[in-house]
Amino acid sequence: MADQKNTANDPFAMPNPQAMMAGMDPAQMSETFRAMTQKSMEQSKEAYGRMKAAADEATKALESTMENVHQGSLQLSKKAIDAMRSNAEMGFQHLDKMMSAKSFSEIIEMQTAYVRKQVEMVTDQAKDMQKLTQSVAQDMIKPGRDAFQKASKTS
Repeated sequence: MADQKNTANDPFAMPNPQAMMAGMDPAQMSETFRAMTQKSMEQSKEAYGRMKAAADEATKALESTMENVHQGSLQLSKKAIDAMRSNAEMGFQHLDKMMSAKSFSEIIEMQTAYVRKQVEMVTDQAKDMQKLTQSVAQDMIKPGRDAFQKASKTS
């Protein structure tokens, strides 16, 4: 009894373990522990499901982006090859024409017309490449942008 008074007055005293255990039912403790464990497992499964869904979405966005990069690269390559082919054909046609020139003034006239036509063609090609490049860039970032917007809405 004197021991209990010292414990009650002493804030640093250890409580009596038997007294603590007297108020606890082991059957309730295991049920409480089981419920806590089950709730923890459910929360872990939900978190895993959300993480897996987010990873799947990110993978789809990355795959789509890579496919768009590949397609865009092919389009740009084809456009560049077409431009080089057109430039080469125009150059050969100009050389053929130059061979049929009768005078120096005719050569100057042909050369001037060729340079003017060449500048116009290169300008048009540059504009086409710029438009295509912008289109490819938009297509390339679209999956990532869409995934980000979707993720922002769900958060």
